[in-house]
Amino acid sequence: MQSASRALACLLVAAMVAASCGGDGDSSVAGPAADQAAVDTPVPDTQDEAAPAVAAPADDEQPAAQPSTEEVTRSDEDAADTVEPSAADDEPAVVEAEPEPAPAVVERTITIGVAYPDVSAFATLNKKFSIGDPEQQAAAVLDGWRRDGLLPVNGTDIELVFRKYSIINTSDKLGVCTGFAQDDDVFAVVSGRDFTVGAECLASRFDIPTIDLMGASPSVYDRAPRLFTIRPNEADVLRAYVQWADSQGFFDGATVGVFWDTRSEEAVEAFKEAMAAAGHSIAVEVASDGEGIGSPQDQISVERFLAAGVDAAVLLVGTSSVTNFMHFAQSQNYRPAYRSMEWASHIGDVASGSLPQEQYDGTVAMTVSRVGEIAAGMQPNAETEACISNYERFSGVDIAPTSPETAEWAQILYTCDLMSVLLAGLQGAGDDLTQESLVAALESLQGFPLAAWGNLTYGPGNHAGVQQFRTVEWSAGCLCWTARTDMVDFNN
Repeated sequence: MQSASRALACLLVAAMVAASCGGDGDSSVAGPAADQAAVDTPVPDTQDEAAPAVAAPADDEQPAAQPSTEEVTRSDEDAADTVEPSAADDEPAVVEAEPEPAPAVVERTITIGVAYPDVSAFATLNKKFSIGDPEQQAAAVLDGWRRDGLLPVNGTDIELVFRKYSIINTSDKLGVCTGFAQDDDVFAVVSGRDFTVGAECLASRFDIPTIDLMGASPSVYDRAPRLFTIRPNEADVLRAYVQWADSQGFFDGATVGVFWDTRSEEAVEAFKEAMAAAGHSIAVEVASDGEGIGSPQDQISVERFLAAGVDAAVLLVGTSSVTNFMHFAQSQNYRPAYRSMEWASHIGDVASGSLPQEQYDGTVAMTVSRVGEIAAGMQPNAETEACISNYERFSGVDIAPTSPETAEWAQILYTCDLMSVLLAGLQGAGDDLTQESLVAALESLQGFPLAAWGNLTYGPGNHAGVQQFRTVEWSAGCLCWTARTDMVDFNN
């Protein structure tokens, strides 16, 4: 009975203390992190003005559910009936607070430029071409690094500036290059698809380390020693392509025609050399000198291929010229076998789905990307899952892994890959970060896993990244590519 009285007394004291300290007006208790205002991502406009860095939205945190007063009282009374008090019951419990981690020290902040393509004109005509919000995608990656304690890295923090460019306008890309270098004073740049001339400008004219998505001709890397690309250089792709096609018997006994872009002359020369070394001849070739959407040679190439009896067509031109070629071929009831590889940007579910399907159905191609893994039922790799999960958390939007794969899905993965390569370089550059140490650190990356592509490897004098490929097959039934093999290394 004495024990029960002492317990009841303790409860009354606790209730009085709670009444004196609590209340809605108590201003001494800090609110949750959700009280911070989230900054909306700005909608990109049509001008190539540098956009401000995007702040991360704060997470909504809910306080843990508390038991009711009745429950607390009942459980304490039950305990009082069954538990004998000890001498320590009369002394207040002392709880040692967990030490707070020391705040990361920011010694400097560098500006990273993010260049991304403006596809609004295409997306207006067909929503499938929409790539989502690249600025939000990059901001999501930065926010994820902060949450994981990866920023600041070696005392260096990052702010992002954004510029967009027309994928069919060289002057626009060069303007973005100049803006980053002269107006934004960027430390380094990451850039999206079809920005090659702008990336070369940054890395050669201004000596700014630039990580670009697309591959380039071999001489571009010589002129721009601070240029790194995710994709392999164009000559390496075509050498690997001949190796792959030869192993499939695609050119055995075939009459081969090549339609190519004069801006890729170096790579085409490598292709022709590889074909000759493999014992294959080229019956006809047509060079395209157009820039932008299609060229006058699109129809001429069909006429010449048809006249020469070409039954294996290799199209080393942009997607618009590929589309025009197939439309002209269809109008002539001409359907060669298309011997495709990941050239330009037409190996993707959205781009390939826009081609004349009577011409393209059943095409087998070589790719250095992971396109087709969803259709094949393959488990996404860890990099893909982490990228999508982080973006969904940050944006509040579900991005389902569907087939056909959307342009937005691909763009999110491209952004993650560009940013992850940048982070690896910053981490490897050490405490004394310079542009030179960043370049040296990037050159040390070996077998680096990516979300959208095969593994990446750089080295001194070798800044063209992915050196892996696989076989995929196109189906008009699903408007999708399906992966048919695992990734294998070049020259295997």
